Amino acid sequence: MQSNLLSNRAIAIAVLLVIIVGLIAGLGTIGYIIAGRKVKQPFIRFMVRYAIVFIFLILLEVTFLRLVPSVHETLRNAMASFVGRALSLAGVSHTVAGSLITVEDPTLSFSIDVGCLGGVLFWVYVALVLAESGLTLRQRLIGLVVGLVILIAFNFFRVSISIYLEWLTGVNVHDYFYLFNVIFVLLVWAGWLRTLKPKAGAPATLTPSR
Repeated sequence: MQSNLLSNRAIAIAVLLVIIVGLIAGLGTIGYIIAGRKVKQPFIRFMVRYAIVFIFLILLEVTFLRLVPSVHETLRNAMASFVGRALSLAGVSHTVAGSLITVEDPTLSFSIDVGCLGGVLFWVYVALVLAESGLTLRQRLIGLVVGLVILIAFNFFRVSISIYLEWLTGVNVHDYFYLFNVIFVLLVWAGWLRTLKPKAGAPATLTPSR
């Protein structure tokens, strides 16, 4: 019985890993297609750079989570507190205890876990920015700072509106919003390529000889 449980758990983990790897690879491929319109570079080179940065950041977060779990706990509590303030502005009666948010009429409880912090989506964006070749340090910094600020704000909005809509309608929309967050990452990435570095890869102007 125990071996069957372990086998089923191993299969579930393997399927989850395949889905995650497929999703991340898909985002990288779409990112390359978007980037290819601005800066030409080999697909393999782009994907290798993207994969190295993303895997490094994920391993760094997992290691940090194990070594210093209090940091993630503090972030979860802070997120719950900020979401609670947003719910107050929307007129929702609620209580916040650590990372647990409980709303009233009807009574529902929501736990802000590590996934709610949006780390995976942030690291996907960072990996896409750093995978792009031929950029200046200033262009990278603009892409990282502006993009991450937008994504952090949107992630806060996603969590808040998910709780509010489930309280209002009884429909769990959290998973749908997480999928939209993935799309939003690519939209921010595309916006950075088209507006924050519009001249990257542009051919130099030639002066006619006399």
